[in-house]
Amino acid sequence: MIRPRRSGPPPERHLRIEHPLTLLFAAAFLLGWDGSGLLRLGLLCALLHEAGHVLAFRALLGRWPCVVVGLTGLRIPLRGVFLRRRQELWLAAAGPLANLAGCLAALAWMAAAGAALGGYWFAAVNLLVGAANLLPLPGLDGARILQSLFG
Repeated sequence: MIRPRRSGPPPERHLRIEHPLTLLFAAAFLLGWDGSGLLRLGLLCALLHEAGHVLAFRALLGRWPCVVVGLTGLRIPLRGVFLRRRQELWLAAAGPLANLAGCLAALAWMAAAGAALGGYWFAAVNLLVGAANLLPLPGLDGARILQSLFG
């Protein structure tokens, strides 16, 4: 059977991995070296943070963004995407708000189910990831929030 060739632009990719072999080696090395599990919690909280941005992007623009995974972390490139100030504010705040929600959910679960050390670590790392992203440094959510408010 002969299949017809597709015409038109290639399908849009929603996930792009930069330097995949280096990323795989670094992740395997660091996760193997992490005996405390703190790196795993940090990666989980970073994924929760980016999931907040992805869901906000979907809610605001009606389509899924392209997520880039690289050695410096996860990011959503916004080149060519037009956002109004209020959309920019909600998109930038969605990541830290997701971390805050994860922290509060972990603390509520800990209060209902009884104390366990892992839940407190998850809550603390979530709070740390969210707060670190609120710093007003270029490339972080805090700078984008300030720019959307006062820029």
